[in-house]
Amino acid sequence: MASVFEPSHSTSRQPLGPSMADTLPSIDFGFDDLRDRMAKFTAKFDAFIEQGRKRVLEERNQFRMNVAELQGKQNTYHNLPRQQQHRDNSLTSRP
Repeated sequence: MASVFEPSHSTSRQPLGPSMADTLPSIDFGFDDLRDRMAKFTAKFDAFIEQGRKRVLEERNQFRMNVAELQGKQNTYHNLPRQQQHRDNSLTSRP
């Protein structure tokens, strides 16, 4: 048995006159202004985040360069006694 949809009588009525929504005054809620302000904020916020990322990246790279430089100096200073001892041994072993 196939059933056929029949709309109820309440949905098939024709409007008798202007609806209540048509009689209400138009109100400007300022959504366009809000949308513009939100877009400006988003642009500023994105720029702020991008600058922060760049700054953190630059600071991290500078830190890594400083650490590498300090490690190089540490290796140099660590090897100085060996180099000095090797030099002294080579000088004393000469006839």
